[in-house]
Amino acid sequence: AMRRRQRGVVTAAVVGASFVIAQRTASSLAAPPITGTGKRALPPPVVRDRHTGKRAELSLIQVQVAFRHGARTPMEDAAAMSDDVRWLPSDTDKAELLSGCRRIHLFPPGCGDGLEPADVFKAGSGSAVPLHGGGAPGQLTRTGLKQAVALGSDLRARYVDTDADSASAVRGSRLLPSEWSAARRLVVARSTLVERTVYTAQGVLSGLYPDSAADECAAVELNGAPHDEWMVLTDVNCARLQQLFEQGLSLAAANRDAAQQQVVEHIDTGSRGTWRAHVVWQLIAFRDWYSCRVACRKPVPEHVAQVAVSLDTAAARNMHTVFEGGAEFTPHPAETRREAVRLAIGRMLRFLVERLERPDQTLHLYSGHDWTVTPLLLAVCRHDEPALRSRRP
Repeated sequence: AMRRRQRGVVTAAVVGASFVIAQRTASSLAAPPITGTGKRALPPPVVRDRHTGKRAELSLIQVQVAFRHGARTPMEDAAAMSDDVRWLPSDTDKAELLSGCRRIHLFPPGCGDGLEPADVFKAGSGSAVPLHGGGAPGQLTRTGLKQAVALGSDLRARYVDTDADSASAVRGSRLLPSEWSAARRLVVARSTLVERTVYTAQGVLSGLYPDSAADECAAVELNGAPHDEWMVLTDVNCARLQQLFEQGLSLAAANRDAAQQQVVEHIDTGSRGTWRAHVVWQLIAFRDWYSCRVACRKPVPEHVAQVAVSLDTAAARNMHTVFEGGAEFTPHPAETRREAVRLAIGRMLRFLVERLERPDQTLHLYSGHDWTVTPLLLAVCRHDEPALRSRRP
């Protein structure tokens, strides 16, 4: 997705587990998708003038990255007992890994004093009902924290100038200097007030600047009050969004295509009813149980593994339909889709665009959820974009 600006170009691209909602450049040229894949510094993207075809230099003046948290424990796993899957407290014991990460302080809205994450999440976060095995639901796993550090390493490879000891020495194709002491005011991290997103932000910051990780604290802004959260789809305070979301759930379940129905029936038959969820949540729940188990190397029934790729696609299409209020099955698809997506993530998109209008030589990080990244993709991409339709939820 690309929109011309008077002073630059805005691009959107999928990057591993993250979504680069905006890369602002000081050129009016088209930048290709960003594909950071390792810790070694990556070469600057090749940019060519649309009219002459000649190679041109790219000067970064702002980057914004929204990403989903790393692997977590499931919110619930109804089939865990029958499949002999145990979610243990040790799955989410990150103390040893966190001791090697950069320390962070959390800053809630209107609070000038930084808070320690361990103090904020003393009682955990998510459902109070433990999973089979005694583990906590919805929390970042050890694997998830490692994924976050890896994402930070990828961002470092793309945006950090390892030869620059100050912001003024950064080359135009990069954004940040080599050391955290010089970059700390040029990296702004924001997270929802949820354990798995906060610790994901900490992991990303640690991968972005791994050297002397514990020396200086990094600040993480907590987004909004719980009753005014806009970095993730939440319908608590919006009756119309509640209506559209319920409509999307119902229409998505009632209008499954043959491929989606085949996946549901295959899993249901193979598990003899032990993989059980409400009909409107079946594809979403099945995919969540599967992906959480695979990430933590928990047992997955063979018949579920057989349809893993089909389950990914079926669940993604189902979730997109839900987020769009079931638009394609309504009398006014375009109007319904626009309203549903605007209510779902419009405030966050406005927040991002307002910052694009004020280029600040800064890397903005947004640690969110599936329900952050997917609505953003739906907002900036064509709804019938083939790659979007198969994008994992």
